[in-house]
Amino acid sequence: MSDLAFSATNEDEKGKPVRHLLLTVTNTGDKKCNLYEYPYLRFPYARAPIAVIKDSKDAPPTLAPGEKAYAALLASGGHMDTYDTNTLPLSLQGPDPGSKPSDPANVSLPGQVSFDDGARVTYWITASGLALRFIMSS
Repeated sequence: MSDLAFSATNEDEKGKPVRHLLLTVTNTGDKKCNLYEYPYLRFPYARAPIAVIKDSKDAPPTLAPGEKAYAALLASGGHMDTYDTNTLPLSLQGPDPGSKPSDPANVSLPGQVSFDDGARVTYWITASGLALRFIMSS
């Protein structure tokens, strides 16, 4: 993960609570890099990681140096068990489903964000607009 840079941007209107986020990973290294599955997002003391939006599954991206991939994140779905934070523990998954995720990188969020057990994330996708399509109607 040392050759990857992560960021999170707010996709909601200015002044509205942050619910829709775009996660970006950039290959900052000098070799191609494969991304598998989706960002594994699990907060400390959470019962389970944030669930994936299964319909967003696409071919796993391979990023050349300087290229980016995206995952859209819906922070709250109007459910219970809220967790307020300004960082997101993001781990990467291996090529085999169910493999142990990497140690998390703490990704800075655009301010304080309330997550709840209705939060959802997409698979890694190479087009930001396509990733956002899966959460912007929520």
